[in-house]
Amino acid sequence: MRLKTLSWRLACSGFLVASLPTMALAQDVAVPASAAPKPMSAVDFVELPQLEKPVLSPDGGKLVYVRSHADWSKNKHLDDYVLFDMATGEGRVISDWPRDSDTLSAVSWAPDGQSFAFAMKAKGDRQDQVYIYDLKSQVLSRETAHPSKVGDIMWGRDGNVLYFRARRENPDPAALRKLQIKPYDTELPYELWRHDRRDGLTHLVRGGDMSVTDYTLSRDGTKILLTLVPDGAQYDSIDRELWLFDIATAAVRRLTHNRYAESRAQLSPDNKSFAYIATVNAAGEGYYEDNLFVQKVGDTAPRLMMADVPMEVNDFAWAQAKDSIMLLGNVGLRNALFKLSVPADRLEQLTRGDHAIGDWRYDATSQAQVAVVTDAASPGEVMVKRAGDSDLRPVTHEYANLSRRFQLPRQQAFRWQGRDGQSLEGLLVYPVNYKAGQRFPLITITHGGPRSSSQFGSWNMSRSVPVFTGQGYGVFLPNHRGGTGYGDAFMRDMVGRYFNNAHLDVLDGVDALVARGLADPDRLIAMGWSAGGHMTNKLITMTDRFKAASSGGGVADWISLYGESDVRENRTPWFGGSPWQENAPMASYSDQSILKDAWRVKTPTLFFNGEKDERVPPTQAIMMYRGVRAAGAPTMLYLGEGEPHNFRKLSNQLFKINAELDWFARHVTGTKYELSLPATATETAAASDD
Repeated sequence: MRLKTLSWRLACSGFLVASLPTMALAQDVAVPASAAPKPMSAVDFVELPQLEKPVLSPDGGKLVYVRSHADWSKNKHLDDYVLFDMATGEGRVISDWPRDSDTLSAVSWAPDGQSFAFAMKAKGDRQDQVYIYDLKSQVLSRETAHPSKVGDIMWGRDGNVLYFRARRENPDPAALRKLQIKPYDTELPYELWRHDRRDGLTHLVRGGDMSVTDYTLSRDGTKILLTLVPDGAQYDSIDRELWLFDIATAAVRRLTHNRYAESRAQLSPDNKSFAYIATVNAAGEGYYEDNLFVQKVGDTAPRLMMADVPMEVNDFAWAQAKDSIMLLGNVGLRNALFKLSVPADRLEQLTRGDHAIGDWRYDATSQAQVAVVTDAASPGEVMVKRAGDSDLRPVTHEYANLSRRFQLPRQQAFRWQGRDGQSLEGLLVYPVNYKAGQRFPLITITHGGPRSSSQFGSWNMSRSVPVFTGQGYGVFLPNHRGGTGYGDAFMRDMVGRYFNNAHLDVLDGVDALVARGLADPDRLIAMGWSAGGHMTNKLITMTDRFKAASSGGGVADWISLYGESDVRENRTPWFGGSPWQENAPMASYSDQSILKDAWRVKTPTLFFNGEKDERVPPTQAIMMYRGVRAAGAPTMLYLGEGEPHNFRKLSNQLFKINAELDWFARHVTGTKYELSLPATATETAAASDD
């Protein structure tokens, strides 16, 4: 069956209409001893459950995390809460409530650990509201009836109040709003609210002409650290500053005047200092790694921590003692947990391993750390590290049988030198049946961001690594210059010119794999999404050595992207200014744009984009597609209907993988690819052929 025919049938039938059974928790999945592992198909990959947002109870005895599963009848991934008993190792789904919310937020535990709060839109609700689940009675109750969507819920120290953020209510009547055209690029500001459970009343804590972009409560419950930005479309992230709010007196004090775009700000345990992450250096100059700063309340300047450590700070939390900070850091192919002594500015690494750590949280009371850990054998298990533990230990076993069900590929770090001598590394993933001495067709997948890095695991939906390796392809995920985790100089290589060394780093990595007898030089493929799409578009305009390519959410013209995208500030340093400033660097934008070189493309290329993508609008893919088509190269463009920057619908995720494998088979390996479809879709297609 041709892919074009399949796409028409899925669209006309409302994609896949039959409901498939929800997978049980992995502890309940039995694999026959005689069953041999099979290659992972596109359907297998899309249907993998995902674990995220783990939160331990204050005493560390209970855990709530979110587990998503694929529901083909709704064409989306649906979330459930799992309540896990740390003593017995047993978990159960507790979110079988009538609700309209497909996704669920991380929970906020009550101080006594007997209940937790979260935001949800239940059946009958107009907006997401605060709900509380009581563990003993197993009763769910709604706490608020707020006129706008609530989120970011936190308990007060005494357990009688709840704080949450919500956008300011639109003052215009609903009937009038139906006759209005909303001004472009404007949103109502966020406000901070306080809900008292004793009388059921909700009070405004902070509103006015400033939008509350974030907040955290002090450990003693007496103060709130606010991140505020002036209300208005003309303000950007660099305009946000930190303010200290006294709960008893309602007094507000401004703490910073720096335009650092502070994030994840937290007060120290004694309320005398605060810390935050910012992408600046010690002098306040922008476009640096995500660095950690500590500042005393009342001081005008912060202290940059770990100035000489090549690391991206992903997250942090003050430890139980006031002079230590626990943090999660990206060091390239891996994440690790660290402990920082603030007075000495001394860093101690707490974990090691070929894995990536995400969704990390630290509880100062129990001194326990919880996270989702991903590696070559697992898309992510929940793990915990208590005060006396030497490393993270697994709590869930969702993927315990994954290696018995599927042939999982081997992953290893691969290192090479750039043409200028720069040391580089990336992740090499072998075909599942690889034998030493054999050359394999190689798919080079460049990461997004570009301020990010590829890491062990790499189960991203846009990459489909285990599906490709199951089809006999090797996968190379290079960490080129411009990415994070390798220090400021490495990341700042793109300042002044986006494609300075990054594209050359990728090509040099491919050359190294060919030179070492691994990659087949006649069967090379390039692909990527977002910044990975930028890179793919660049590569196909400068060489025809790639026999096929797939570009998702990639740029064609930097000027139009800067003007249309929902983000601009972080892109400005690549060109030396904005395109609308006085004496704008228009030549830099034009010279660096890829579209002008589309006439060179000979590589058969697929283009994908979300129809509603605000980060990289579909006009970029349309321009690139039309340029490649005019050049005479085989090409196709697919716009995901209603999709944002990353595909959310199951049918579109599946279609992308199938389309890529079919394209690569036709243009690279010369083989026939059999489409992977859920059983119900296969039966429908067969009936239509009869």
